[in-house]
Amino acid sequence: MATSPLTAINFQRLANQLQGTKKDVQKAVQRAINDTKTRAPAQVTKAVTAVYAIKSSEVTAAGKAAKNGAKTVGSIKVAGMTASTIQLVYSGRRLIPTHFSMTPRLRPAGNAKYKIKVAIKKGGKKELGSHTFLAPSGAAGPEIPFKRTTAQRLPIEAVKTLSIPQMIDNEVVSADIQKRIDDVLTKRLQHHIDRLEDKRS
Repeated sequence: MATSPLTAINFQRLANQLQGTKKDVQKAVQRAINDTKTRAPAQVTKAVTAVYAIKSSEVTAAGKAAKNGAKTVGSIKVAGMTASTIQLVYSGRRLIPTHFSMTPRLRPAGNAKYKIKVAIKKGGKKELGSHTFLAPSGAAGPEIPFKRTTAQRLPIEAVKTLSIPQMIDNEVVSADIQKRIDDVLTKRLQHHIDRLEDKRS
């Protein structure tokens, strides 16, 4: 599990400039933080899928609690109760290439040769390598890429790529997340300020 502090520069600047009673200011700030905590996973999804060729539904699922013991690709949530302690908390296992627009999805019929390609990042597919091949993941499981770990036929291991945490930690993605969260915090704070002012007028 990893954490990233969500520094909200614009939010803090706006909070410092607020006019009104201390109680009203605190109320607006807390409501903005609570709103952001529910909206943050969606912003993380947008930032991740802007760079990586993974379905948004899979990243979004990481931000929701698994039901009935279901396995997810990861976990994403926002912790903290104040602007200075709010942070992104995330974890997840490394994913296999089937999560990244892998082709082909099945072994060609007969002994036809094939090359497994995936698009980890948006912009084009790359070949996994000549020593990878598709095989069932279990007795009745889907076909996934495997690779030989030695020059011999066995042993083999499943090919792994990146995890949700590794994608979040990407420099471009993490910077985008910071900006998106700051924008949400600032907009929600302004929203609650306007509502409090309307009530006073």
